Amino acid sequence: MKPLIMWIMFFSVFFFSCSESSTEPETDLTSSITPSEQTVGLDIEATFSVEIENIADLFAFSCEIVFDSTLVTLPENPLTIGSFWSADYISTSISDNDRLNIAIGLEQSSGIDGLSGNGVLFDFRVKGIQFGSSSLTFENITLINDEGEPVDGFDNITLSDGLIIIQ
Repeated sequence: MKPLIMWIMFFSVFFFSCSESSTEPETDLTSSITPSEQTVGLDIEATFSVEIENIADLFAFSCEIVFDSTLVTLPENPLTIGSFWSADYISTSISDNDRLNIAIGLEQSSGIDGLSGNGVLFDFRVKGIQFGSSSLTFENITLINDEGEPVDGFDNITLSDGLIIIQ
């Protein structure tokens, strides 16, 4: 009887130690506007960054940053591409009345294209034109890999918006 119990215990320990389940925490895909809050005076510009964390195989990114246009406006050339992108990228931005539309993508090569890790996707500037506060909110965000598919984790992305206070 003892050998049978020992054999069952050995098999159980071996089976559970070799299983694919992991106790390591999963890292979630996040995109955030940083700093999360800034206070400026009238007619003063504030610079915010859009950062990405835990991305794998990013080929292209697009989104809209939406704000209250009665309180905030976009200065001329409000966008600066972040250090996360390589030298071989294509970008466009369009300033609408209450939003900044951004699209950035890598140039297709014959190899495998895609960026992974953490970094700054872009910086953008806004200018306070009236006293109050306006959220800076992500809308219509898209992150795709070089196959044209959503990146891994896109369905569960955590977005952190920003806030500008004009005093």
